[in-house]
Amino acid sequence: MNQINFPLRTSKGLLSDNMEMITYFTNLSIQELITELDYSRTSKNYDLELIVVDEYYRKQAIKNLN
Repeated sequence: MNQINFPLRTSKGLLSDNMEMITYFTNLSIQELITELDYSRTSKNYDLELIVVDEYYRKQAIKNLN
């Protein structure tokens, strides 16, 4: 993964470190990730967009395995 510039602004506020970011994104549902993706594109937050897309594909892959 690319180096992320912290703090990272999300639709719900700021994430200040890597562990906080991991926890936040793993707890989001697919629909919440889509909402977060819309926010990242509107705010032109490319770091956030990259993370959201990666997490979305990871969750879709896990969902397809089950």
